Amino acid sequence: MAHALDNYLRLHRRQWGFTQAELAFLFGYQTDAVVSRFERQERRITLTIAFASQLIFGAEPKDIFPALFEQVEDGVVRRMHELYVQLAAAKPTQRTAAKLRLLQDALARATKSATHDEV
Repeated sequence: MAHALDNYLRLHRRQWGFTQAELAFLFGYQTDAVVSRFERQERRITLTIAFASQLIFGAEPKDIFPALFEQVEDGVVRRMHELYVQLAAAKPTQRTAAKLRLLQDALARATKSATHDEV
């Protein structure tokens, strides 16, 4: 799914009237330069920043940082499918069957999520 922006941090910050220095303080940084780097995608978003953004703005990290979420999702879904194919070809055991069920459920959730996001 294409987004107008890869990162909506600046939009959220400005919508609520925060300066970069104020948001940096909320994130636990001493300088506003780090917020500028996050907004311009010159610095990788950490899990801490994603969770802090959710707490501050009340929006899901995948809605604030959609490009990052899609990048992670694409890689994980591809690897889940590869592992599913490998395990399905392996000797069946109870442990393998449990892994296959989990991977099936996870792939179904990812497919449902992708279909829902496209609507």
